[in-house]
Amino acid sequence: MDAPTAENAVVTSYDALPYESHPYSATHPDHLATMAQLFGMSPPDVDSARVLELGCAAGGNLIPMAVAIPGATLLGVDLSKRQLADGWKVIEALGLKNVALRHKSILDVGPDDGQFDYILCHGVFSWVSREVQEKIFDICDKQLSTNGVAYISYNTNPGWYLRGMVRQMMCFHARQFEDPQSQIQQARALLDFLINAGSAGDETYHALLRRELEIIRGRRDSYLYHEHLEDVNDPLFFFEFVERAEKHNLRYLAESQFSEMVAANCGSHVDKTLRELNAGLIHTEQYLDFLRNRTFRRTLLCRHEITPQRQIGRRQLSGLFVGTDLRPDEGELNLSSFEELSFRSGGGPTVTVTKPIHKAALLGLGRIYPEMVKFDELSSFAHNEMGKVLVRDAEGHQQDLGDLAGLVLELFAKDLIALQNRPPRYATKPGDRPAASPLAVHQAVAGEQYVTTLAHGMMQLNDLTKRLLPLLDGTRDRKTLCEFLEGLAADGTIVIEQYGVRQDAKQRPELLERLLDQELQSLARNGVLLG
Repeated sequence: MDAPTAENAVVTSYDALPYESHPYSATHPDHLATMAQLFGMSPPDVDSARVLELGCAAGGNLIPMAVAIPGATLLGVDLSKRQLADGWKVIEALGLKNVALRHKSILDVGPDDGQFDYILCHGVFSWVSREVQEKIFDICDKQLSTNGVAYISYNTNPGWYLRGMVRQMMCFHARQFEDPQSQIQQARALLDFLINAGSAGDETYHALLRRELEIIRGRRDSYLYHEHLEDVNDPLFFFEFVERAEKHNLRYLAESQFSEMVAANCGSHVDKTLRELNAGLIHTEQYLDFLRNRTFRRTLLCRHEITPQRQIGRRQLSGLFVGTDLRPDEGELNLSSFEELSFRSGGGPTVTVTKPIHKAALLGLGRIYPEMVKFDELSSFAHNEMGKVLVRDAEGHQQDLGDLAGLVLELFAKDLIALQNRPPRYATKPGDRPAASPLAVHQAVAGEQYVTTLAHGMMQLNDLTKRLLPLLDGTRDRKTLCEFLEGLAADGTIVIEQYGVRQDAKQRPELLERLLDQELQSLARNGVLLG
């Protein structure tokens, strides 16, 4: 079909310079269902859900969902044939039957396309006309199922006031040139000029400007062009977005990232003041944007007849799965005392707990990560970690779960614990005959540096993993895989070194076995292996 005249310029720009199409974990139906449950909804079953993505590009977000959730039905629409063609090739190569990408305007989406349990619109809303924005709301109003969830991302003020000023500077300079590549080059030249020119009198202004310029300068060409040089970029305040959504019978549910809604993350004094104001959820969220100078939101909407529950506790956690990679700091692990024990994830913040059941829960979850434990079983799991076999009545069990609920929600609010409505959709440990995601294998064979995981993220490949992935089809055991690697080492395709010394044929087998195990463990940990 032909694109509407008003959108021709947008179509041409995305055909000329395709936007990188990647998975966005915050849009995954598993995550949206989890957030909906936390706020008291009964979200549709993800395993049989119907999912719509508005502005799907090459399907980099939708196709991985189709691979991971074979029982779901997924539809993406986009106006850029150039981007869609890339997605069609992947769908055909993988033989996927549960996902379709259509060359179609958002304005033409309607009842004939059906009802959807999850509607996704990432990186579109702020870059289209007011007419298309209203149509996005209208689709969510008329085609979202009763307990469905809609995800819409958009640029927000006040953060975009300064960023918008930089955009206007770049557009002013770049409009002298016609083709996108020249505009990008000239925009970058202007950024360099403004950064290197130094202060012209107002040091505060230049410090703020320089910070924004440095952020933009580090972005890829496709991001810079479509984010900053397109004709349309229409940021708005959060309260304005909600008011417009409400006119379409939609209700604000939450942000996709729970931690962004927690005032205490801005400091106890901020939390105290906002509680004293008692201004309501929408006003509180808007005040938080003022404090953070927020530039971007990922908002979840539901139907207006749904009344979200804002008091989250043990009951909403029931049925969810809990996971964390927090590990204890070095020192004696005394799980029976009330002495402080600190945990951290990588170089992240420290979490200090004193209750034995809290220590045991975190210790056990970190030990089995990326496996997860059902919240309802977390009390028994923690007691088992302490080596205790207890006979408790139902009341004691519920008291333990209530205690653990506080810890889980506190750490979830700080992005230190993950919650999911189902266990991981991938093998958390490599089996004897490991099989990799067909999408990751396809990407590795195509020579891509990053592959999409079944955890809906990205993993960078090293030279060994690139060669290993295509062999992981479930038919080869570890011995066969080691023999393959030995063949590569024998013919000089790969070189095995230890402590800077090249290893000969006699020394290689043991090292290759260890290397293979490390690579398979890494693939499992990152969610690349099929469960």
